[in-house]
Amino acid sequence: MTSKIIYNTDWAKENISMPELLRWFGHEPVRSSQRGNEYWYISPFRYEKEPSFHTSYLGGKWIWNDFGRGDVQGNGTVIGFMQLHENVDVKGALQLLKNMFPNRGQAVSLEALRLMPLFKNVELIEPNIFSSEGSERLVIQNIKEGIQNRALIGYLAGDRKIDHKLAKRYLRTIQYENTETGQRYHTLGFVNESGDYECRDKYFKGILKSPSATDRKAAKDISYIPGNDQSRVAVFEGFMDFLTVLTIKKTEVLPVDVIVLNMVNMRKRALDFIRSFTYEQIYTFFDNDRAGEKTTQLFAEELGDRVLPQNHLYRGFKDYNHYLQKGYF
Repeated sequence: MTSKIIYNTDWAKENISMPELLRWFGHEPVRSSQRGNEYWYISPFRYEKEPSFHTSYLGGKWIWNDFGRGDVQGNGTVIGFMQLHENVDVKGALQLLKNMFPNRGQAVSLEALRLMPLFKNVELIEPNIFSSEGSERLVIQNIKEGIQNRALIGYLAGDRKIDHKLAKRYLRTIQYENTETGQRYHTLGFVNESGDYECRDKYFKGILKSPSATDRKAAKDISYIPGNDQSRVAVFEGFMDFLTVLTIKKTEVLPVDVIVLNMVNMRKRALDFIRSFTYEQIYTFFDNDRAGEKTTQLFAEELGDRVLPQNHLYRGFKDYNHYLQKGYF
């Protein structure tokens, strides 16, 4: 009989490593120790050129310190990182981690295996980035156009500072069920090119498979919104940044084409998609962190001087939505 996983702070400490959590958000180490238990990163919390974010495996757990901030939230734990990165409390951090790593605790992670001498020279296969871990147990029950739930409106307008009246054109209210527990929840859905839904609310961040897709897993993909002016395209890292621009400009539509990566690992998919058009100008709105910087650089290398980075508009902030949340417009 399989024992039930208890999702608490001990579960997070024992089953989730800082390197894999940072990789989930698109951050890769700048340098690491030979033993593989110490890493330096460009800080996930601001723009910088020299790495000041440090994480190491000490005393049976991963800890971190952001020396550029001069302080640490949550004593540098996985939970503390999620609190600071996602602006949630301990309960919210645990709920997000539970949805990001739902089956963790039932098996040894790849990160842990790689640290074991037995597996030092063995090639370990990474999970498919197009599928969401554990997403098969989360099943969509109902989809409604617009935003039909007060809690979701509160999340958009209160936490994200997004004008929900402008955003409703692009979002769906999704009711889904956890088939293991029978519990049902509501979340915001943003459709991608595979027909599945990139979902977000205060306690959930993931992807849910379209009810019409019965023969495959949920597919991570970009989203495309055509505009009237197809000589130009705006490329966003996440859909909250796209909705931020609508809120700042006080408009329901942008005149140009829009592409949302939905995940920095979709950058090559986005590049291939862009090459199928003849865009004269490509505006990029990527995060002010190491992953965003690398993505901007890749776009410039692949697409040349047509690429016009816009991250200077929110310099000093992680992304455009963070800038909006702080009221700097």
